[in-house]
Amino acid sequence: MGLAASQGRYLCLTARNSDLVYEGQQISQQRLALTKETQQVADKYNEAMSNTIMQATTVEGGTQQLTYDVITSQDPFSGLCMRLVDLNGSVVMPADYLEVTATNPDGKSYTKNYSSTEDFIKKFYPEATGDELASLQMMSLEAIGKHYTENNPDSGVSVDFKNKHNSSIVKEGEAVLKDINCLDPKYIQEMISSGQWFLQQASADPDEPWEDVMWQGSTAISEVYDTSDDAAAEAEYESAMTEIQKRDKLLELRLEQVQTEQSAVAKEMDSIKSVIDKNIESSFTTFS
Repeated sequence: MGLAASQGRYLCLTARNSDLVYEGQQISQQRLALTKETQQVADKYNEAMSNTIMQATTVEGGTQQLTYDVITSQDPFSGLCMRLVDLNGSVVMPADYLEVTATNPDGKSYTKNYSSTEDFIKKFYPEATGDELASLQMMSLEAIGKHYTENNPDSGVSVDFKNKHNSSIVKEGEAVLKDINCLDPKYIQEMISSGQWFLQQASADPDEPWEDVMWQGSTAISEVYDTSDDAAAEAEYESAMTEIQKRDKLLELRLEQVQTEQSAVAKEMDSIKSVIDKNIESSFTTFS
């Protein structure tokens, strides 16, 4: 092989070697990303396996998840006869809302609450415009719920107006915080656990009819591990880990191929470099 041909071949091999080095670096980066993804999957699994729920124990001795209805029910056999207040002392209530029960395409029913006519209209009257839309916007929450039920009897959607105003837990002149999220047990637990909401129970003092309750020391409230989602979390974890391992194995095999090819290219480069050196040495000998 002549000097020019050898030099051309050497340059091609150098370029190929650079490509292989770059590809190897890219594969290493992808495997590193998989390591981070594995950690995220593991963290999600550990969180699901260690999450807790608050439970309420009523006079009857029955245990159930802590909900707004259980907290505020003034029947000692079905509730805790308490109330929720925020950091400012305002009594927490969900305000008026529409409880909508429908069925998913998979046949499972679900319930969602709407505390504003605007949100309800966006969901159930998406094509309403002009006078129709203006008329709907003028309706009260209770009225628009009845309107939908009467005009869509075969929709399979149940719309019920709910009013949780409970005069027995609010004395005259007290501030009220209306938060639809208080109907979500997980949200209630988060707010109580973080100290943003507090529990109060009735007291014997007529001047101070409600007194604070520390849920940590209450026999009526306990915190236990939530095992209801453990099976699903484990199945999701195993599926995700299997997929990550498959992808990592493919990357590992490709990296081995790249390293093998790079080794072969390096050997050929050494061989051609030796030929080039001999050609140069021969040329200098000829003209010396």
